Amino acid sequence: MIRELYNLCFKMGFLFIFVKKQMKIITLFSIFLFILFFTLKVTGQSEKTHYSIVKKINNIEIRKYEKLIYVSYTPKNEKERNSSFQNIASYIFGGNSRNEKISMTSPVVIKIHNKNEMAFIMPKEYTLNSLPKSNNKQLSIYEESSAIKAAIKYSGYSNKEKEKTYIKKLKDELKKANIKYKNDFELLVYDSPYKFINRRNEIIVSIQNMKEEKKLEDNENKKNHTIHLGGGCFWCVEAVFEGVIGVKNVTSGYSGGEIKNPSYKEVSRGLTKHAEVCKITYDTNKILLEDILKIFFLSHDPTTLNKQGNDIGAHYRSIVLYNSQEEKKRINDYILSIENLFDDKIVTEVKKFNNFYNAEEYHQDYYRENSNAPYCNIVITPKIMKVKKELSKYYSE
Repeated sequence: MIRELYNLCFKMGFLFIFVKKQMKIITLFSIFLFILFFTLKVTGQSEKTHYSIVKKINNIEIRKYEKLIYVSYTPKNEKERNSSFQNIASYIFGGNSRNEKISMTSPVVIKIHNKNEMAFIMPKEYTLNSLPKSNNKQLSIYEESSAIKAAIKYSGYSNKEKEKTYIKKLKDELKKANIKYKNDFELLVYDSPYKFINRRNEIIVSIQNMKEEKKLEDNENKKNHTIHLGGGCFWCVEAVFEGVIGVKNVTSGYSGGEIKNPSYKEVSRGLTKHAEVCKITYDTNKILLEDILKIFFLSHDPTTLNKQGNDIGAHYRSIVLYNSQEEKKRINDYILSIENLFDDKIVTEVKKFNNFYNAEEYHQDYYRENSNAPYCNIVITPKIMKVKKELSKYYSE
């Protein structure tokens, strides 16, 4: 009886140990799935597309990269390369002049050709002028113009030998396709530093295919147009056009006058004949000039000469600067079509564009950075609300 009881206890103990082990395995597996889900979610949100694919040749892609803004760190030696990430990360996590947290985008760029310089690509909503300054003097912030590049992909963690292997493979494919390339090889690390499964890397290099570059540049120029508009304080005009579907960039500045490189003080004192204007670059495949003008004329009063509300002076005048005779005709035709919508005569100046001078840095993205300021609350916010209410179809949100 005692032996049977002992055997039963032994069996129960064994069963308990077995169940305990199974529960531990299930728990560990559940934790693993949770971490994997979190990792994929975080990295999935971090990746941005900074290029369009021109064509594919075997296992490489020829890409058109847009203009990019980098924050970068160049390590003192190859051993220091792994610590570069931490230096740049401090900037985007708030180690800057405004203590501002900046969204981290993927990939991380390592410029193998330039002493393993590591760079983060800044989100599209920033310009060189609107980015906060770095607290770390060893970081560089600069803009790189658009370019055509070839890319080859590979997975797993990268190392020097893998990079050499895939640089050679990329070279071989480009030679087969008779495509000339520069010697500016870069490593792109996606999902860094979070992802540890199926991590993706790419080796890219600029190509010297002048015919292809010219063709793409012509296509880009055909669809991207620029117009300069002034409707009172440029803070207002900038705020109204930021967020318009098809508008790629808005820059505050001075135009329509005579003095080169004017300052805000000179313009506001009426010493330059310049107006406060915004340079608006837009994609004609997404928005027409007439749509831009519709937003412009709804967002200010074009019947008051040299003033908008309490902002008085010739630099606050309503003005449209055209680039060609065809554009001039379209602008004048549009003004004629809306004249009966106003009680008074439209006094908007229509003038040939000559030069544009960027305003000082603190004027750029002013509303976005100072939306709670009294002027923004009283003057700009009502303008934006009015335009978005009446012309909501032109806004992404």
